[in-house]
Amino acid sequence: MPSWLVQVSLESTDVTALQASLSTEIDSNVKEGKLSFFIAEKNPADLRAMWNTRMRGIEASESVINFLKGHNS
Repeated sequence: MPSWLVQVSLESTDVTALQASLSTEIDSNVKEGKLSFFIAEKNPADLRAMWNTRMRGIEASESVINFLKGHNS
């Protein structure tokens, strides 16, 4: 049983696309324009690593979405 748990909730105009980008990595839900998921690990070092991995993936996906929309930022 995990000892460490983080609940993540993100708001975005592109939550469906962000959820799709995570679909092979983690179970997530979209409700009322918010993407939410949990990260659970047995020790804090693993939790930190998984947090970093998920956030980098979300950031990369958001960058690609913005680029495709023409918002090069």
